[in-house]
Amino acid sequence: MLSLLGVTRERLYSPGRVGDDAAVLHAVACHLREQGHRVEIADGDADDWPEPTSETVVFAMCQGPRTLESLLRWQRSGVRVVNPPEGILNCQRHRTVPLLNGAGVGLPESLMVETGNGVALPQWIDESGAWIKRGDVHATETDDVVRVVDRNAARDALIRFRARGITAAVVQRHAEGVVLKFYAVRGSFFHCVRPADGTALPEAVLRRVDALGQAAAARLGVEIYGGDCVYGKDGALALIDLNDWPSYRSCRASAAVAIADYLRAQKVTRQ
Repeated sequence: MLSLLGVTRERLYSPGRVGDDAAVLHAVACHLREQGHRVEIADGDADDWPEPTSETVVFAMCQGPRTLESLLRWQRSGVRVVNPPEGILNCQRHRTVPLLNGAGVGLPESLMVETGNGVALPQWIDESGAWIKRGDVHATETDDVVRVVDRNAARDALIRFRARGITAAVVQRHAEGVVLKFYAVRGSFFHCVRPADGTALPEAVLRRVDALGQAAAARLGVEIYGGDCVYGKDGALALIDLNDWPSYRSCRASAAVAIADYLRAQKVTRQ
């Protein structure tokens, strides 16, 4: 029998998705319990958590500084944590952009900028448009990711960020095409959501999306992940986002089985 501890995502980092995020974590726990393993679930917003031993496997969706500090402390003491806290931190955009720029994963032209007035912005925003994204965690509200058509609109978005206390942002060149959302587990699971128009994608394109996601996830150091690609009319793929431990909303049942199997395998490798 294995001992495992799951940690839910804090509500702040799960805007409008608290139920979906918790559901996949509990589904994983359910599969593990059915196999005879002992599983506890800790609330990411709680003040006190169970203290794992070095024989515990921790699977964590949390993203806040307080909870990540605990994960880092556990990892240093020999606890296996999935995703590793360093990988979770790498999915914050101020780390993601430097790590993925030039890494061959199709990231559109992206740069980190300070928010507020007076920042120098690239001319290509006026030509192709851009996305302005908060530079730390992923979206906590709708204005955290904004489409802009020119530099004036980009500056307005940055000023709004600054007014909310967000000091850094990503300016990412707009990639034209169909947005593809995908979910994965390292080495064992991949699911790509069909485009909104219901078009079936060729198997070769799905393999390319999977490979792109795997390369980006390896670079960031995450094992349970999802992301968004843009599939252009010319057949090019652009990776526009990668997230640690998404909700797997469209494939929760099959993903939960794959994640449970992955967690069990991590324990086997330590014996």
